[in-house]
Amino acid sequence: MALSKPLSGNLEIFSCPICSETFKSPKILPCLHTFCEPCIHEFILSIGRKKDNKISEFACPICRTVVIPNNSNEAIEKWACSLPHNTTISTMIALSKGDKTQECHACKRWNEKSNAKFWCKICEEALCEKCNQMHSRMKLLSAHDVVEIEEYGSNSTGIDLNGISKHCHFHPSKETEIFCSRHRESCCVSCLSTKHRRCTGLKSIEDVLSEDNTYEDLPEILGKVKDSTIKLLKEKEQHKSDFITNTENIEEEAAKFTEMTKCNIDNLFDQFKKQLHIFRDEQNTNFNVRLRLLEQFDKSLEHWMRVTKIVNELGSSTQLFGHVETMRSQIKASIVELSTTFQNDNLITLTLKKNEIVEQLQITEILGTLEQTKELLVDQTGDLYKLCKELGVSTGYTFEGG
Repeated sequence: MALSKPLSGNLEIFSCPICSETFKSPKILPCLHTFCEPCIHEFILSIGRKKDNKISEFACPICRTVVIPNNSNEAIEKWACSLPHNTTISTMIALSKGDKTQECHACKRWNEKSNAKFWCKICEEALCEKCNQMHSRMKLLSAHDVVEIEEYGSNSTGIDLNGISKHCHFHPSKETEIFCSRHRESCCVSCLSTKHRRCTGLKSIEDVLSEDNTYEDLPEILGKVKDSTIKLLKEKEQHKSDFITNTENIEEEAAKFTEMTKCNIDNLFDQFKKQLHIFRDEQNTNFNVRLRLLEQFDKSLEHWMRVTKIVNELGSSTQLFGHVETMRSQIKASIVELSTTFQNDNLITLTLKKNEIVEQLQITEILGTLEQTKELLVDQTGDLYKLCKELGVSTGYTFEGG
């Protein structure tokens, strides 16, 4: 999929999260995660195979943000190639292969030498001043995005803000300027007379940004959500540890009880221990599911914090708005999933109830039974819910004791 030999330097920026090798034709998603085109292509196809190709969207392999391709009506085999290209990564990889002084590619084809000062993101070629002028005069090339090479020399994030689309989903040639609070989506002016002609609460994106103070406090609020997630993660890890210790204590108690019986009880003890271990493994799996959800949400928040900072510093207002809407949608989905998983959670404590017949006669088919004491853990995601409301993320869930 990716190049077999990774580049030197910041390997994390140059490496695909799926194949862990250097990017090959990097594609960027709206959440600003980047993947090799072949990797994300295979990922999309794998989802399609599970659902018989009847899909209109897919989720980011890392943060599970929902991605709706612009060509979702076409075959899923074409989705990956239509995703935005991460020209920043492509340019950084291309420049890292050469000397510090980049040679003009156009001149080189004519056996001439000259130092390049510009880079065309579309052609992925370095250009000197003369070739850049000729490049801009060509009708087919005049619309290409050309930047100074030094601009990429200082880029250390690998994030291409063009991944946050500024254009309307229904009218790709026009930029989004309006936000519809009824549909929770941004649109262009043309949409006002079609899809949103009966909607109320329409505002320009500039007005939304100026009226909503949330955008100024995003890093701080995201930090609080992350801290709350880490706190809940540690609590669940402690619950898991306590439960494992509890099962170990039960096993030790059962072993001492068994030693006081005759030899024909040994087989029953083995059966009991197997039963205990099976139950422990089942509960351990349940704990791992919850821990993975929290760990994934923690990583997702870390990503949003980093990206939000970059978008705040380098992106336009429209990009900031588009990014925040994408982020809110993903955080909402994560909170709903956490709430659904945790709302009926129980803290299980085990005790050994000895069989009276085994105690007296030492003859029975079972050594004992496991008594479960369940303590319902309520409001485990309450703090996360409250903090996410500050981000403008509302799940519609209520929490006991909240």
